[in-house]
Amino acid sequence: MKLITTDEQLRLLIPNVLATVEGEPTLIEKLYPYLETAEQWAIDTFVPEAIFNEIAESDSSGPNERFRFPLEKLVACHAYMTAIPSLDLVLTPNGFGIVSNQNVVPASRERVDALITSLESQRDAAIEALIIRLSSRDDWRQSTQGQYFAATMFPSLSLCRRLAIREHIWDSYQQLRERLIKIENVLADTYFSQPQMQIFRSQVITQGSTASNLESQIIRSLQSYELQLLTDIQVHPQCYYDLVTIIREHSAEFPAWHTSPVAALYTPKVFQNKKKSSAYWF
Repeated sequence: MKLITTDEQLRLLIPNVLATVEGEPTLIEKLYPYLETAEQWAIDTFVPEAIFNEIAESDSSGPNERFRFPLEKLVACHAYMTAIPSLDLVLTPNGFGIVSNQNVVPASRERVDALITSLESQRDAAIEALIIRLSSRDDWRQSTQGQYFAATMFPSLSLCRRLAIREHIWDSYQQLRERLIKIENVLADTYFSQPQMQIFRSQVITQGSTASNLESQIIRSLQSYELQLLTDIQVHPQCYYDLVTIIREHSAEFPAWHTSPVAALYTPKVFQNKKKSSAYWF
């Protein structure tokens, strides 16, 4: 493990854990394999290994502090959530038994489920915070992990809250992302072009740092229409045509669209009379 290396560090991230009695395994010893798996999951899914190592090796007062806490919280909650189903079970010669004593009563199934739900919620909140903070790093945006989130106009898990989704945020985001990719491909091929849509996505994930007021206006409108489509509300085509009109009238701000094949779909053909024509139009 690279990120969470001491029992004290882990206990700061997981509250309400009884102190370890001398001779008993510490909390970090019990969760060691789950922490290893959680760290690898974080590397594969959210943070490239080079950036992960940089964050893990930095001290708490350095420039990477803003990345470290949500990453630690993500790993700890994911590991604990994964471990819970087996933490109170022991294998005996006669089969599995429940860990118990005279002072602590085993929790009900409902309370255990509630704890897992709470940990999942905390983990998902940490994922959202981490992605928002990492989006300021150019090296992260260029990584495979960063490009996964930059593939739509909604790189943040806040998408789920905008659709009134309050549970299983990370799982829901992945499903919505697949739908968004299909929606945006249709919009790009029909109205806005793939190059221009890619520029819009880049401006969204950098939180509009390079977008003009006009570009920000179109981005907000597009996001609003996509949210409607995700909830199966049809958007009138005129809404898209109005945005295309703005883009057509401001070629200096949208050069990617004007040099794309899609622009030809919105360029009227000019008829010219020729001497060899059998008739003339006036």
